[in-house]
Amino acid sequence: MKQNTDERRRKIDEMRERFAPLRDYMAQHRKETLELMRRRHAYYTKLITDAEIKIAEEFYERYSEQFLMYGIELKLSDNKKWCSIHLELEDYGYEDYGVEDGKDDTLAEVSPEVSFKDMFNNVEVNIFTGEEL
Repeated sequence: MKQNTDERRRKIDEMRERFAPLRDYMAQHRKETLELMRRRHAYYTKLITDAEIKIAEEFYERYSEQFLMYGIELKLSDNKKWCSIHLELEDYGYEDYGVEDGKDDTLAEVSPEVSFKDMFNNVEVNIFTGEEL
């Protein structure tokens, strides 16, 4: 029985070693993806700040035509309190950001929670903590 357990552990260790480069690549890819998402988040936030936008509907009205020219789709929710920013990326990838109304007469906010395709999975993550939701 002990020999069976030792053999199994050895095989698991071999598999870990064999797939280590792939795990490293995936971790590096995720790190680079999150960094780019944080840059996009900062850009959308700057648009809101510079234009002093307080509600999602105003963001939509102001930028939908401009974003459309770059292939970025803006959609306003039925209740007009949320605007999604949808990017179609290469290799069937995508990213979805959201702009929500400001609270108590403050500026609108870009949510830190972003949905995207990471390798072969659809994921929603907080781009500042890296935590999957």
